[in-house]
Amino acid sequence: MAYSKEELDYKRRGELEDKNKRDRKTAEMGAGLAATQAAQQATQAAAVKFAKPATYTGNRTLYDSGVAKHHAKVDLFKSGNKVVDPYTGKDLVLTKQEAKMLYGDKWTEHLAEADHIKPLEQIYDETRNNPWLSNDNIKDIANDKHNIKVTSRKYNNAKRSRTNEELANDPEYQSQTGLELTEQGRQNAIRDGRAADKWTKKQELVQTGKNIVKTGHQAGMQGAKTAGTTALTMSGIMNVVSVIKGEKTGEEAIVDTIKTGGKAAVTGYAMTGGLTVVSNTLTASKSKFVQGLAKSNIPGKIITTVMVTGDTLKKWGNGEITTEECLIELGDKGLNMLTMGYATAIGQTLIPIPVVGGAIGALVGSMLTSSVYNHLIGELQRRKFEHEERLRIIAECQAMAEQTKAFRKELESYLDEYFRDFRDCFDSALSSMNFSFETGDADGVIAGANEITRKLGGEVHFETVSEFASFLDDDTCDVL
Repeated sequence: MAYSKEELDYKRRGELEDKNKRDRKTAEMGAGLAATQAAQQATQAAAVKFAKPATYTGNRTLYDSGVAKHHAKVDLFKSGNKVVDPYTGKDLVLTKQEAKMLYGDKWTEHLAEADHIKPLEQIYDETRNNPWLSNDNIKDIANDKHNIKVTSRKYNNAKRSRTNEELANDPEYQSQTGLELTEQGRQNAIRDGRAADKWTKKQELVQTGKNIVKTGHQAGMQGAKTAGTTALTMSGIMNVVSVIKGEKTGEEAIVDTIKTGGKAAVTGYAMTGGLTVVSNTLTASKSKFVQGLAKSNIPGKIITTVMVTGDTLKKWGNGEITTEECLIELGDKGLNMLTMGYATAIGQTLIPIPVVGGAIGALVGSMLTSSVYNHLIGELQRRKFEHEERLRIIAECQAMAEQTKAFRKELESYLDEYFRDFRDCFDSALSSMNFSFETGDADGVIAGANEITRKLGGEVHFETVSEFASFLDDDTCDVL
């Protein structure tokens, strides 16, 4: 059949548009895999950055700041005014030497010390499972001026890891430690403790939000760069080939390449940034299963898979393609994604240029995979059986299976009947032999053994112990 020039041009434009769609989808797939890998790397980096020790014991120095406490004391005394413990009402001095000189044995009641109003251990307990606070963040919050109060060593030593309110409301413990609080001081301690608790919790939320935004943005920028470069490289190569074949002009190729790379960069930013935030947040889940999903980058793989296969499922849902066509497309894309993952690593090894080598490897792997897969599918479609032929073969197989079951059942009945006599004989003979062993009857043992020998078709040479002795001395009989 001959086509007119207009029909040929229309046909070529359709084929070219189909090819452009496949090329863009291949580049998008590579960019999605690159963004997923970037998110996994960013999540691993975040896990290291925000890691905290499993226990507070032995790790106090990570959160304490001698500098912050020293500055709090110096700032309080530099005005030259009298300094008083806000909870005991005792006068305070700056140095141990001065305290001992002025107050003798009661020097601890007058030596100024900086105290964390909300205890370090309590702050650690509240923040250790927060995946968005680092050790430095916790240290900054704990040692801010809002959480440090200058008190006496006596008060500080008695308090330890207790809250102000716990200490203020425990007169028995105060008596044991010799701590004397004024009534106003007790109220001040409770008020200060509540204010510090409210302030530290607020700062924890603020810092958590800042770290989420900062980490997500940094990961997104890296993801945009990685995904964009991957898409540009893959699309650029495919468009150059199209120009060489005369399928596109140079201008069209440039436009397509830039469009694909720009879209991939935007997708890479959103995907990598979002995945990093989600994955690092999930690592704090109490469920080991959820933690495992996050560490294995399962969310990223799911998103990439949905991104790649979404258009196929949409066409199937709208009735544009049959179920068979849908499965063939999904198989092609699934195998393509799997191959791309390996080919990316190989390409990066062979061409050690950041991202570019991986992109080229992914493109080559994708082309080879699609070619082989489509060839195999074509062969399968050409050789598939007619519906009636498949039903006939299935019916024959089912009939043969039923016949096999019947033969097997019949054989089992024959075997069961044949061996029943042997079982009865063996049970009787062995029982007799066992009894003879217990009673010391050697002739009885020989009789039981001979019963089994005869049942199996063997020849018996002796019936008693005396016959056995004669049998041994007889040179004419050769049992071998």
